[in-house]
Amino acid sequence: MEASHIRRQLGQIMVDEGFLSPAQLELAIAEQHRSPRPLGQVLVELGLASAGEIASALAEQHGGLLSTEFGVSAGLRATAPALQPVEPQLRVAGQPEEYAERRRLAAELEALREQCQSLGRGVSHLAAELERVRNSI
Repeated sequence: MEASHIRRQLGQIMVDEGFLSPAQLELAIAEQHRSPRPLGQVLVELGLASAGEIASALAEQHGGLLSTEFGVSAGLRATAPALQPVEPQLRVAGQPEEYAERRRLAAELEALREQCQSLGRGVSHLAAELERVRNSI
């Protein structure tokens, strides 16, 4: 298959275009594995992306005008200035406080994940040091 026919994955498009950080994508994929749903739906439910952003990324992925449950989009790179996406006032319909709380919790979860990784490296280092001391006795 030619490289021009290979579709980028939705999450990668969202990261490449600056809508998500790699850590946010990882969090959404983990949530998707717990309860299999489309990634776009998970991103919207977690408050990490708006429905419009998902529609634009899906249009970009499919290479043209696309109509989805999230709306109609021409992609991330509209050809005419009048087609440029406009950021909606509310990113997701619902209670803004709920989505702000989800984002705060997602950031807190990411910080905890990084702390766990750091602690794991520390434990590995201590185990290696203990083994070195045991071998020297």
